[in-house]
Amino acid sequence: MTNGINLFEMKFQTESESESEISPCKIPDHMEKEQQVQLRRRAKQVIEALLFASNEALSFNKLREIIETFYPIKPRTLRDIIEQLQEEYLSQGRAFRLEEVEAGFLLRSCEEFAPYIHMLFRHKKTEKLSHAAAEVLAIIAYRQPITRPQIDAIRGVDSTGTLMNLLERELIEPVGKLEAPGRPTLYSITKNFMQYFGLRDLKDLPPLNHISKRNLHE
Repeated sequence: MTNGINLFEMKFQTESESESEISPCKIPDHMEKEQQVQLRRRAKQVIEALLFASNEALSFNKLREIIETFYPIKPRTLRDIIEQLQEEYLSQGRAFRLEEVEAGFLLRSCEEFAPYIHMLFRHKKTEKLSHAAAEVLAIIAYRQPITRPQIDAIRGVDSTGTLMNLLERELIEPVGKLEAPGRPTLYSITKNFMQYFGLRDLKDLPPLNHISKRNLHE
């Protein structure tokens, strides 16, 4: 009788010990996998939102920094998600692509839709720029790098105010000094200028109308 009780107690103790080995905080494998799937789905949505909201390329580190503020994610996982998005946009025949450039990642419209996009923004862009600003931009685009005195000589009027406005818009930028008395600043157009007018190359610039080519090439 005593032996029977001892055996029962030993069996109960063994079962209790085996149950205690299972931590109550341990997440079953299927639940952990589901969490990983949800994490990837959420990170994918965040990446898309960031790319759509940004008008410039976002670096890999910047994307990782933002996402890690809210969700733990490994670099390899983040790279996989980006590559998945790239493949999805291609396979789904979307009108835009996720491209990797030197500065990072950005969304770009497919080249075949350029004529439609150009028509959409053509009139808005013309309205935003004054006649003087358009004239100065044309001179800089065709004669860059060029100084303010040189621009003034072509236009016949002072261009200081117009140049300041174009600098604030980041359509032009200083690129050095001319080796001449007073060492005046040289100006050139920026990448923003190309994006603003939907140009891929300076060869795409339209012919000049109100500025004579003779003056531009003197």
